[in-house]
This record gives sequence, C-alpha cells and structure tokens, in this order.
Amino acid sequence: MKYFFIIFAEFMILVNTGAKDFKFHPNLPLGEYRVNIIAAQQCNVNSTLQFNFSLFKTSRTTIELRGNISFFKAFDDSLMFSCTLAVKDKIGSWQNNAYVYNAPQAYSSLKKLFGAEFPILFKSFGLNDTKNKSVSPGIYITKGYVISNYPSNTNFPKQMFYGTYKFKIKYLEKNGDQAGCFSFTVEIKRPWETE
Repeated sequence: MKYFFIIFAEFMILVNTGAKDFKFHPNLPLGEYRVNIIAAQQCNVNSTLQFNFSLFKTSRTTIELRGNISFFKAFDDSLMFSCTLAVKDKIGSWQNNAYVYNAPQAYSSLKKLFGAEFPILFKSFGLNDTKNKSVSPGIYITKGYVISNYPSNTNFPKQMFYGTYKFKIKYLEKNGDQAGCFSFTVEIKRPWETE
C-alpha cells in the first residue's frame, strides 16, 4: 500500500507538470490530413485537352497553381473522367492503382468532386459555371489558384492513408481514346506535421 501511494504521487506530479504542454499526436496510418503538392506534370502533349500547369510557392504554407488549359474541343459530359492513384512504397517504387475512381460524365463528376470549390476553380481560369454543363473550346489562363487548402471545401475523402501519391487524371472519349491527361505528385501528411 505504501508503494501505491508513492507511485500515485509521482504520477500526479508528472501529470500536473506537463498537462498544459501535452498534445496528443497519434502515429496512426490513416486519418485527417493535409496535402503537400510536390509536382504537376502533363501526360500527353498531343491531345485535345491540354493542361500546362506549374506550381508556385507564395508562402511557407501556400501553393498556387498557375498556367493554362487548352481545350481544342468542348469539355462536357460527353467525356469520361478517370482518376488513378499510385502510392509510393517503402523502397521507393510506385504501386499503381492504389485507388481508382471512374465516372461516366466528366463535367458533372468534376463539379460533384470539387463541391463548393468548383466555382472558385472555374473563376480562377476566367470561366463561369454554366447551366449547359459545357466549356467551349479555347485557351483558359490562371494567374494563381490556391491549391494548398485541400481537402477542405471539397467532396474529397476527409481521411486517407498517409504517404506519397501520384494522382493521374484522364479524360476519355466514349470509345476509350484519351482526350487529355495530367498528374500531380502529392504528400498526404498528418495535420500537425510540418516539412
């Protein structure tokens, strides 16, 4: 009984001295996350939808997407949307198709996926959210769209496994031919992790 009192007293001293500074940071493999975007690449230069993006770090925590989108045909629901994620494993190689998302209508699917962020994305490229679910052919330029806020304000999953991923977004014709493609390499990190 006397040892119990000593152990209890030490425990109380330990808890009382560090209770104000104690922050619980679990090291679980999945959970809420923040996105650190590493790179943006174009997959195919000879396509009817071309995405020429570059990343600019405007502050320590803010990354902007700049560049242009060239549509040589209308971007609408006649196209199919496909997104595949490759995950980087412990030895540095990419494991393809870790996550796969396919949707039959590109415009509607993109609007649903981006949620409340969709009009902001379109406005940054000088576009308006149209009622006829179509973007006419042309070149659309953005001087800066902040992408470091993801996944807030979107319908992206709110919890994910932590790690490095390569998002490959493809737009396909109904016959399966590729109309456009681009990819992002991102790190999915815990909210409290810095660099």
